[in-house]
Order: sequence, then structure tokens, then C-alpha cells
Amino acid sequence: MLNPAEIHLSELIDLWHNAHGKTLKDGVYRHSRMQAVADRLGNPLLSDFTADLFANYRAVRVTEVKPATVNHELRYIRALFNEMDRLGFYEAENPLGKMRQFREAEREMGFLTKEQIPILLEACTESKNRHLTTVVKICLATGARFGEAEYLPRTGLMNTKQPALRFADTKNGRGRTVPISESLMMEIKAVSKAHTEKRLFDNCRTAFRKAAERSKIQFPEGQMTHILRHTFASHFMMNGGDILTLQKVLGHSDLKMTMRYSHLSPDYLNQVLELNPLKNCKLGERAGVVGLFV
Repeated sequence: MLNPAEIHLSELIDLWHNAHGKTLKDGVYRHSRMQAVADRLGNPLLSDFTADLFANYRAVRVTEVKPATVNHELRYIRALFNEMDRLGFYEAENPLGKMRQFREAEREMGFLTKEQIPILLEACTESKNRHLTTVVKICLATGARFGEAEYLPRTGLMNTKQPALRFADTKNGRGRTVPISESLMMEIKAVSKAHTEKRLFDNCRTAFRKAAERSKIQFPEGQMTHILRHTFASHFMMNGGDILTLQKVLGHSDLKMTMRYSHLSPDYLNQVLELNPLKNCKLGERAGVVGLFV
């Protein structure tokens, strides 16, 4: 059992990484983020690490970075103490257990229109990267994250009656299979035929950024590649797709994440128009004047 009066925060973070963090997909990233927090806090002893100390830290920190960044730091440090408690290293009450996150403004989720999609694809075909256009098409056809498509292994090709792609190396670690068209499957096989790696494609992210610039399309801040995933989900719902099916295709563990797209459903839009209380509500009957609001 650790003595809080003898162990510094950075040492607890290293213990966490060796005992648990190494097993996480983003373990190295979390480790570096938490060590940066420890440095900014002056690397206090665990006995001196309190809610007040972190509250004062984040009050200053939020003037330097976005609230979302500060919330990530809070979640990482809070999870650190929870995990070390579960592992038996630290049994004191979590100092950040009751601290709430800052409220974050909901970020606009942009998506490409039907007119913009061919413009972007045309810009991709002008790239020297022979795999870029196909990777972008995979994202648009399946809702895959750019990295999931870019690093798709040959074992991800499902040559079944209905062609499909199997995404195993996902953000939450849960694999998912998404059907694709025969034509897209043929294109994937054709462009990757000469590729000798276990992966189907070369790295495409830099090439995509250059293609996006050539397209002259205005992308929302921070959504350069993720807009492809939003585009799939948005058009899926606008074309009458089911929200639960979309959840499975995107691989969301929480339906709340998928519900961000529900307002694009034609059923949702039609019901708002047809079922609102002003529909067929007559105006001015008592005065002898008949009219309708809508």
C-alpha cells in the first residue's frame, strides 16, 4: 500500500501505466497527458493533492485552453485514482470523485452536401497518393473513422455473399462489420493489389488535407477527416435510416452519441410540421375572421 505522504503524483501515474495503462489503446497518450498535468501542478505529494488544488489549477487552465481539454484532464486524473484503488495501490477517497466537469458548448457537426461530395472526390483523384480516393470512399460508404479505413488490414475484407468490411482496430476496441457495394469491393482489391503489406493502403492523412484544400470546401474547425464520418451518418438519417442501425454501424456504445443525428430524420422533421400545436389552429374566429397559422 502506498503512503500518500511519500509518493508524488508523477510516481502514481507511472505505477498506473505499468500496472494498467499499457493495456489501453490510448495508454501512452494518457500517460503523457497526466504527466503534463502533474508538471503544471508542481508534482505534489498525494497527501497534498486535493480537490481545491485541482480546482484552482483548472480555473487558470481554462483561460488557456478549451473547457473540453480541461474536462479530459479531469477525467484522466479521476480515472487514475479510481483504477489505483481497484488495483489496491491507493485506498484513500478519490480527491476528484465529486468534481463536476465544465459545461461545454455543443460543437457543430458539419457534413458534406450531395454537391460537395463529388467535388471532394475529384480533388482526391488529383493526388499522387493512389490509395486516397478509395480510403475516402470507404469512410463515406461505411461511416468508418479515417484511421480505421487507412489502416484496414487485408483480413478486414469479407468476401461473403454480401461484401463487407471488418473493422477490428477501433476506438473502443469493439469490432464491427459493415456491408459495402460490389463495386467498392472491386475497387479496394484493384488499388491494393500491388500492395505487399498486411495493410491494404498507404498512409493518406496528409494527402487528404491537401485534397481538402484543393476542393475549396470550408471544413468545420477540428473536423478535417471526421467530417467524412459525420457525412455518412447525416445522409443515412436524412435518407430514412434507423437510429439503432446507425448506432451499430458507427460502433457507438452509448446511444446518446448516435442521437446527435436523429434531428436529421425525415420522420422527425415531418412530425414536427404535422404534430405541432399550431397545425390547423384557426386564428380570429371570435372576431369573425378565419385564418390559419400554418
